[in-house]
Amino acid sequence: DTRAQFEAYIANADSKPTPSTGTIYWQVNKGWPSLLWNLYNSDGDQAGSYFGAQEANRALHVLYSQGTRTVTVDNLTGSRQAGLTVQARVWNLAGKLLSHQQSKPLTLASQQVAGDVLRPRVPTATAPPQKARVYFVELLLKRHAAVLDRNVYWLSTQPDVVDWATTMGSPQATMTSYANLTALNSLPRADVRATAVTTHQHGPDGADLVTRVTITNTSKRHTAALFLRADILRGTASGHVLPGDSELETATWKDNDITLWPGESQTLTVSYDSSGLAGATPVISLYGWNAAVRNIAAPVPQGKECL
Repeated sequence: DTRAQFEAYIANADSKPTPSTGTIYWQVNKGWPSLLWNLYNSDGDQAGSYFGAQEANRALHVLYSQGTRTVTVDNLTGSRQAGLTVQARVWNLAGKLLSHQQSKPLTLASQQVAGDVLRPRVPTATAPPQKARVYFVELLLKRHAAVLDRNVYWLSTQPDVVDWATTMGSPQATMTSYANLTALNSLPRADVRATAVTTHQHGPDGADLVTRVTITNTSKRHTAALFLRADILRGTASGHVLPGDSELETATWKDNDITLWPGESQTLTVSYDSSGLAGATPVISLYGWNAAVRNIAAPVPQGKECL
C-alpha cells in the first residue's frame, strides 16, 4: 500500500484538470511495533513499506495504474532517456501466461511521465457471489536487453470499492468492500534455491561486510515464488540460527521482498557491521508466501582486510 501511494502520485502528475501536486508520508519510523506509517520497524529493520517506497520512487520506473488498468513509465532522472521498452505479462496462480505485450521504443525527457504505454489484458472483474480470481501483473522496463526496473503486482477480479460519498472530507477512506485476495492461499508451493557469499567491503554507515544472496525459483511447475524475504541473522557455520533475537540491527538491504517465476534469479545485497556478529557466522534466512524457510550460512572470509 505504501508503493501504491507514491505510484498514484507519480502516475497522476500530469493528469488534467487536476494533477497531483504533493504527497505526505507522515512518519519514517516509530519507537514501538506498528503496521502503520513506518518505513523502518521499531527495531531498525527495513519493513515491506521501505521497499515499496523505494520501488515506487526509482529514477526510472514502470508502474501499473489499477484505476485505469494501464501502464505508466516515469523518468525522474536529470537527463533524457532513450531506447526504452516495456514488457507486460499477466499470469494466473497456476502459472499460465494470460497476456504478453511489448511497447514500442520510448524516449522520455527529464521528469517526464508517460501514461497509457500499454493496456495489459487482465481477467474480467467479478462480484459476489461469483468467485474472485487473483492474478499477477509483471512489468519489465528495459533498454535493449538490460532490465532497468521490474515491478510485480498481485490483483483480484474483486477489487477494493471505496464509498466516495462518505470518504470525501474524511481523513480516511470508508470502504464498501475490500479486494478479495484469499485465492493466494491456494498458490502452489514454490521451490527456491539460494546461495550467499560474504566479502570485506565498505558499505553505508560504517558497514565493513557485504553479503550477496542469489535467489532462484527452481520450481518444476510454473508457479511464482511470491514475496520472498531475506533476513540476516547470527548463526553457526552449519547454517543454524542462534536462539533469541539474532537479527543484525546494523544490516541495510539494497532490495528485498521479491517475486520470481521459475528460472528467474535475482541477487540481493546486504551491508552490515562485523562487530554486530559478536563472533557468530552470518546466516541468511529466506522465506516467502509459498516458499518454506531456508537458512544459508554465509561465512566471513578470514585473513582479509577491508577493501
